[in-house]
Amino acid sequence: MIKSQYWQVLARKIDTPEPRLGLAISKKVHRLAINRNKTKRIARETFRTHQNDLNHWEFVVMAEHSKPAKNSIMTNDLLHLFKKIITY
Repeated sequence: MIKSQYWQVLARKIDTPEPRLGLAISKKVHRLAINRNKTKRIARETFRTHQNDLNHWEFVVMAEHSKPAKNSIMTNDLLHLFKKIITY
C-alpha cells in the first residue's frame, strides 16, 4: 500500500497482461456524490491513458483527502503513485 495527499493505492502483480483497476471512494471521504464521481472519473482517466505502462498490475485506488483540488494536480499525484509502484 502506498499513500499520497489525495490517493491511497493497493497493488499487486497478476498473471494476465492487461492491467486492472478497482475503485473504492468512501462517503466518509467525499460526502457528496458529485465529488465521489469526479474522483472516480479522474482515477479512471489516469488509468486509461497510461494503461500501456501498467501491464501485469492490479490496482485498487481509494480517495484519501476530502478537500477539492484541480484535476491536473490529482491526476499527477495518482500517476506518480502508479510509477512508484511499478518501479519496485
